Amino acid sequence: MSAHLVALAALGWVLAYLYGFWLLYVLIMGFYRAYLSKRLTKPALVLASPALIVGYLVDLIANWTLATAWFLEFPKRPLELVTDRLSRYIGLQEDCWHKEHAVWVCQNLLDYFDPHDKHCVSES
Repeated sequence: MSAHLVALAALGWVLAYLYGFWLLYVLIMGFYRAYLSKRLTKPALVLASPALIVGYLVDLIANWTLATAWFLEFPKRPLELVTDRLSRYIGLQEDCWHKEHAVWVCQNLLDYFDPHDKHCVSES
């Protein structure tokens, strides 16, 4: 297999992983909305639990691999999630590419689906 095909396959895997990660986020925010409105029934919670567990694991893996590669920085804590990283970058006092990218991701992909309309909250 040529190096180009390997690179193309790796890019396809990364894009599929990111898309699946985003879909899990949208699904989990739906569960969260139902929970906040006190409409998440026990049977629904049982059915939602595997998605919540998978979503958490996918998030951890993404933060330790893809987000580490993208932002050129390891997570600050072993169980830090991607949202924690994005919120930390948004809270930076100085403008930098980390902050710019974090703001873009939150505003364009995450905030709208969050029940509070603001998924990434600055830590500062």
